[in-house]
Order: sequence, then structure tokens, then C-alpha cells
Amino acid sequence: MSELRSLIPSPHSLFVFEAAARHLNFKNAAAELNVTQPSVSQSIRALERHCGTQLFIRENRGVQLTEAGRLLYDSVRFGFHRIEESLRTLSSTETRYLTFAASTSVAAHWLMPQLYKLQQDHPNLRIKVVTTDRDIEPDSEIDLTIWIRDRDFRRPNSWYLCDEVVFPICAPKYLADHPCIGTVSDLTNHRRLHAFDRFRKRMSWAEWLARVGVETDETQPDMVFNDYQLTLQAALAGEGLALGWSLTSALLLHNTQLVRPLPTEINTGNAFFLIAAPGATLTGELDALIAWIRAQTADLSKGQGR
Repeated sequence: MSELRSLIPSPHSLFVFEAAARHLNFKNAAAELNVTQPSVSQSIRALERHCGTQLFIRENRGVQLTEAGRLLYDSVRFGFHRIEESLRTLSSTETRYLTFAASTSVAAHWLMPQLYKLQQDHPNLRIKVVTTDRDIEPDSEIDLTIWIRDRDFRRPNSWYLCDEVVFPICAPKYLADHPCIGTVSDLTNHRRLHAFDRFRKRMSWAEWLARVGVETDETQPDMVFNDYQLTLQAALAGEGLALGWSLTSALLLHNTQLVRPLPTEINTGNAFFLIAAPGATLTGELDALIAWIRAQTADLSKGQGR
């Protein structure tokens, strides 16, 4: 018989711990489990006493995992994921969806326009797309996502897609209706659009112009949005110039919905990576989706040395 029963107060304590560690908030974990917050706190304290170590650091606005807590959370999350995969395999009635998490801009302007092709290439593949405003770790609910990391980033179940390259973009109509853009200095005389993402740091116009050698005291964007998707929509509507990212803008440029007024660009030294959980089993369906996504970005990665 497994020794696990003697190592934990009860199997339920692992479910409580997993929810609390995932939310980093006892109140939210209680709401998910349909129990009271004191019940969650009591269960966590019992687990800590049983393990003989502190798993959470209690703070005013929530909790943080200790090193021991992170170690246990990684094991519990991986174990739950494997159990769920097995149960799904045993269930003949459940439709298996592969869940892809992406920013709203990547989902709307890179993935969604190509889903018809995915269905043509893999008619039996079922995919669920969810949007997120921050980087999330794939787990039992998320199969794949995309991160931007240093170009030398390495970890199990991660795949390089293309370099992060940033450049000005605008609608053809905007370019036709406004003064000619012959040099990067001309950009300061045009309307500039920018996104401020709370959880993702994006290069600003001031930073981009400084890196291409434009000295100006007037580098503030004319319009700021709290989601890059809105910035792209404003650019598509002809409201001004936006900064474009290599992956996100690829199809918009290919279909000439947006254009690059100048060839000048900044390679940030980072890259887009496709990410699955480090311990995830690459089933036939998941492996097919990974191969398909990498094939769609093959042209972007040509000549980038990876």
C-alpha cells in the first residue's frame, strides 16, 4: 500500500492545497471549492503540521508559497494533471479539447484567421482558445501557451518560434492620407498609438525611438490603450502609427491590412516560445498541434539562427 496516506492528513487536503497555491489566495480557493475561508485555512494548517514545514507565507493581500510549498505544488499539479489525462483517456464519452492560451492580440490576429486551415489539416482536432492578459503556466486546464523570453531560454516542452522584432506599422489609408514618412525622425510628426499592459511590459515609442537614434523631447504617444488588441484595432481603423511585433503582426502585414512605413526595426534579443507543461505527455493530438503551430511560424524564423 502507498505511504501517501500516512504522509498527508487526508486526500482532500491536497485538493485544498492545490487550489490555494494556484490562486495564492485562500478566499478565492474557498470560493472554488465551495467551502469557507476558515475551512481552507484550517486544512492548510493541518497539512503544514503533518508535513512539519511551512508551505505558505501569509501576507495582508494574500499568500505566497515558501520554497517547500513550491516544491509540493509542482508535484501535486503534475500528479493531478497525469490523473486527469488518464481519466479522460478512459472516458469514451468526453470530447477532448486542446486548450491554447494566448494574448487577445495573438488570438485575434494570428491564431483565429488560421483556425480554418487547422481544421482542414486536422479535422478531428478539437481546440479551445482562451485569452489571458498575463503569462500563465500550462497545467491540467491549459495545454499550450506562448511566452516571450530571452532568446537562449531553455526548458522541457518549450519550442522556439521566432525572434521578437519590433517595428512601426499603420493602415495603408493612414499612410496615404498623411505626410510622407521618409526617415525615422518623421515618425515624431505623426499620431502614435501605444498599449500599456499591466502584466506584460511592452516597448514604448520613447524606447523604440531612442534605440534607433532619434533624439526628441516629444516621445509621448498620442493615444494609450490598456490592451494591445485595442492598439491594433486603432491602427487598422487608420487612427495612427503603432508598434508592431513580429508574430502578432505577421498575418496583418501578409494580408496588407497593415503596412510598414519604414524598414527600420529593433530585434530585442528575446523570442516567442511555444510552451507546454514541463511534464506533459505529448499525445498524438497535442504533438500534431505543436507541429502545426511551428509550421505556421517557420517563415518568421528563417535566417534567425535557431
